[in-house]
Formats: sequence, structure tokens, C-alpha cells
Amino acid sequence: MQTKKVMPLTEVFVSISDPRSARHIRHDLSELLTVAVCAVLCSADEFSDIEAWASGRWAGECCAV
Repeated sequence: MQTKKVMPLTEVFVSISDPRSARHIRHDLSELLTVAVCAVLCSADEFSDIEAWASGRWAGECCAV
């Protein structure tokens, strides 16, 4: 049985074009999407939950990565 290489989420998201205005960008889009996916997998369901997960203030059921 052959196994395929597993791509990190950040590599998958790098191919997505960033629609934001360059002067308003503070964080890389692929990093933002990766953080959002991880937070949602830990049951975050609002933007404030994602922010809390990313900053280490998450009080949900899942441990911060």
C-alpha cells in the first residue's frame, strides 16, 4: 500500500489569491485560514472564538495547538 505525502494546510492555502487591499494586510492569508480551520475544528463558531483560540485565551473543549 502506497501512502501519499500529506500537505500542511498552509501549503494548501498558499495557492488562494488574497482579495484584500495590500495596504490593509497585517497577516498572511494562508496563516489566517490555517488558524481559522484549527479553531473551528476545536468548536469555535464565531469570529471572537477564533480570535480567542489564536491568542491562547480559548476556553473551549479542545486544547490549543
